[in-house]
Amino acid sequence: MKNLDLSLTDNDNSRFHAFNIILGYESSKAQLKSVRQQYFSKNKLSIKERNRSMALSNEVIRWKRTLDEWISRSLNKPIKKLPLNALCVLRLGYYEYIIDDFVPVHAAVDSWVELSKKFKSKKITGLINAVLRKAQYIDKDSNDIKRNIGLQYSFQDWMVQNWVKKYGQKKTTDLCSYLNSAHEVDIRADIYNENIKKLLKKKQIKWKFSPFSKDFIRIQSGLGDLLTSKMFSKGNFFVQDRAAGAVIELLDPRPGDVVLDVCAAPGTKSIYIHEKLNGIGKLFSYDINQSKIDVAKRYSKALELDINWGVKNAVFDVYPEADKILIDAPCSGTGVIARKPDIKWERSFDEIDTLSALQFKILKNVSRFLKKNGVIVYSTCSLESQENWNVVRSFLKLNTNFKIESAERFIPKQWLSKNNCLETFPPRDKVDGMFAARIIKC
Repeated sequence: MKNLDLSLTDNDNSRFHAFNIILGYESSKAQLKSVRQQYFSKNKLSIKERNRSMALSNEVIRWKRTLDEWISRSLNKPIKKLPLNALCVLRLGYYEYIIDDFVPVHAAVDSWVELSKKFKSKKITGLINAVLRKAQYIDKDSNDIKRNIGLQYSFQDWMVQNWVKKYGQKKTTDLCSYLNSAHEVDIRADIYNENIKKLLKKKQIKWKFSPFSKDFIRIQSGLGDLLTSKMFSKGNFFVQDRAAGAVIELLDPRPGDVVLDVCAAPGTKSIYIHEKLNGIGKLFSYDINQSKIDVAKRYSKALELDINWGVKNAVFDVYPEADKILIDAPCSGTGVIARKPDIKWERSFDEIDTLSALQFKILKNVSRFLKKNGVIVYSTCSLESQENWNVVRSFLKLNTNFKIESAERFIPKQWLSKNNCLETFPPRDKVDGMFAARIIKC
């Protein structure tokens, strides 16, 4: 969809860039991140506009269900009958009016009414003006909203029901609240490297060590300065959540190992494995997506990394035999909703069963290429039991020559599940939701 001409007399068009991003996302059904990156590449935004439009687009998509409920209560017709452009404006307006405290309420309402005039429809402008004015009467803490966790925190009901069954109601509420919050970003870096130390000091970057690690630091301010630095482009450090790093620590690749990474794109975990091998051994990294492998190839070549990249389908293709295998399986991604809020709406209950069937097929096929006494780490960034322990349990039942080795030696104690796997709980651990099982071939 063609972007609107949103040039106004003021110098900050953040809201209107956010509108175009959200409209593009809802129109295309592509990932929010992809839509936003494409928009930024085609439009010149100031740093302020870029940051604010990114925050607004993230939060409006994050709170979409709750916002739609409030808007519906202010309408005289079903919300489905609203034109998409009008609905996007109202979502943004209601977000700023009811949830956000970044700008004065009257300024937000006036800006969104002004935007509606760009549609060249007095009817739409009048509707938006009238509905926005009704936002002042919305009680965001009403009991009928609070009685439904999914409605209160803007999640699909099936997700909430899954989590209540697994964690209980109190922990589910904590989880939803945590996943609705923005969090500091982890960087995998050698903090004792003098050049990195100088960069952090020069840019006045505020940081602390990530949970249970000296290899990961958590950036508290100045992330933009880091990601635009030459050291980042040269691969001196990488953006990677602490929990994702723990998966590689559970695999425990050592110099001399032959390691296989079968769902490797975009390649961050492969690069961490490569570091652990310290130039001794072999690393084969594959993925089904050719374009992603091409990107990973170019990146690792630029960094002069000895990684053997290739395209294979993990469900049925043949691989080199390996001492250690990482299966970072395609999954629902519910453990990373805090960073990718659109995942809330991209997944369905039926899709979880489809994914778990795929994950089992991958584990079954790839296990054939593990050497005796070798190790498979099966991992996901999902919170759903169907994709995690249930897949591993089914595999072990049908393959008696494999067994679980406790993750206890490799991970923090509080991340150890009752089944001796790695399983983080985001509100408690302040990391992404991650599951990983260390499986030994007897």
